[in-house]
Amino acid sequence: MSEFPWKLLKTFIWPKYCEEGPPKYIDAAFFNKDLIDDYGKFKEPAKSVVELIVLGYRPVTSLSILAALIENQNRPMYGAQLGATLERQFQLPKGWFTKTRYYDGRIGKLLKILTRLNILEETRVKNWRTNKEYIGYCIAKDIYPLIKEKLLAFSNGQGLSILASPIPRKTLEGKITMTKHCPHCNNITTSTTAKYCEVCGTLLKAECPNCKKEINLEYSFCIYCGKPLT
Repeated sequence: MSEFPWKLLKTFIWPKYCEEGPPKYIDAAFFNKDLIDDYGKFKEPAKSVVELIVLGYRPVTSLSILAALIENQNRPMYGAQLGATLERQFQLPKGWFTKTRYYDGRIGKLLKILTRLNILEETRVKNWRTNKEYIGYCIAKDIYPLIKEKLLAFSNGQGLSILASPIPRKTLEGKITMTKHCPHCNNITTSTTAKYCEVCGTLLKAECPNCKKEINLEYSFCIYCGKPLT
């Protein structure tokens, strides 16, 4: 993924944490039976509205947690690891995200909310130094490729607004970049030469930059819309 704009977004969290939001509305939504289906999940369109509230509640922290997981190849990380990663990336004093009230009120609570929304998944993570196990978090595997692609576009200067028209991602030369994803580990790359996944070695699949259909890499033209793939 392109470099996440840590430095640019630092102004929202340092020296004073400026992210605000309506946590009481989020808490109320989780206990509103009219919004929950028979499986304990949010119904649409309520789920989309709650997602918008959550991202508005902690926008920089939410995006930063997702970026940290993507940069870690979506390997599970527990809360203190994510907090320490954010401290390092934002170049903040040690303990700012891990030992102050910001951990419980910002990261700890947010991780639970994102899990309830099926944006994150919980798993067990072992700290080999202490031999203790913790609850770890990773991006839900079914939406990981989409989130990675959106954050890549965001890091390249594109907007995340739901009101913005989709703009094809372009290289500095002005050519459309073909997105390739690994069907095995869901890693996404925009390399112009890669045919195999750099993470697990699986043959990559490609997405047509015009019609967005999945195609095999050996094709020079999309078999669905006929547009060139390079």
